[in-house]
Amino acid sequence: MPTAPDKRGPAPTLRDVAARADVSATIASRVLNDDPSVRVRDDTRARIHEVAQALGYVPNGLARSLRKSRSDAIGLVMHNLASPLNTTVLEGVRGRCADAGYVTLVADSDQLTVDSSRLRTFLARGRLDGVILHVGYGHHDRLIEEVSRHLPAVLVNADLTAPVPAVRLDDTAAGRLATSHLISLGHTDICFIGGPEGSVTSLGRQSGYEAALEESGRQPRIDAIRAGWGPEDGEAAALELLRRPALPTAIVVANVVTASGVLTVLRSAGVRVPDDISVVAIHDAWFAKHLAIPLTTVQLPLFELGETAAGLLLGTLAGKEPSDRVLITDPPPHLIPRESTAAPRAGAR
Repeated sequence: MPTAPDKRGPAPTLRDVAARADVSATIASRVLNDDPSVRVRDDTRARIHEVAQALGYVPNGLARSLRKSRSDAIGLVMHNLASPLNTTVLEGVRGRCADAGYVTLVADSDQLTVDSSRLRTFLARGRLDGVILHVGYGHHDRLIEEVSRHLPAVLVNADLTAPVPAVRLDDTAAGRLATSHLISLGHTDICFIGGPEGSVTSLGRQSGYEAALEESGRQPRIDAIRAGWGPEDGEAAALELLRRPALPTAIVVANVVTASGVLTVLRSAGVRVPDDISVVAIHDAWFAKHLAIPLTTVQLPLFELGETAAGLLLGTLAGKEPSDRVLITDPPPHLIPRESTAAPRAGAR
């Protein structure tokens, strides 16, 4: 028998209901908001309502009103909209949604996080059917929870454990491929410049870097610097390297934008790429081949990332039970060799 709700503790969330009812948060939300298109067994529907009543959870009124009508609009919440990497994800989302007859409404995650009124406006004005969240690494856990309480949602390459389905890139394979390329050229002293502390994306790419070193058959020497995703973070990491008694012969940078900052500092310091040091970055972007030293990169399927996320959300809207986690392995990471990598200089370590 259901127990009376505990009024002394914090207010129950949709995540609490979903966990207790053993369903996804998306399904729980749609059932509790009376979505007529959701397809679940009668006993599952009854269990969700029973658990919600026992916990004292009340669905948000806005969400209920949204689910009673279809708007043919999908929301895409992104961080750093100007990034050349994110625009490719956007194209994947927009194309898949357009094929299904939906328009895509875009919002900046930072604005919605700091201004709750903008979030309410974004959710209400467009009368969205669902939301794709590409919010990156940081402080967006409350945004994710708030959006997923109102509407079906899908995460894109998120760093957080959240109660909604997620689509991720194969970051470990990308890190392994970048490092293996340098090893094949003869490098053994390879530094890894990663993203922010705690970033799951960066940790995955570092894991691939470490795996490639171990698989090389040599005694691996792990050399990792924590940085970030901006060019200024790459500049700071390169300055840290330059303060060392000796440079490594090669660098794997976890992000192509970060790598642009690395190259700027190395060039200013008179360090020749690739004669003195080789550099390879994860992700390809239009500017990579136009830098002073065209940059070797590992291309990841960003268009497919957006396309898959949109397909997952559209499937949920059609009543399909979504997968909790989707890892994109096809197409796999692809190496694009350019002029920033070469064999180590004679006499290098």
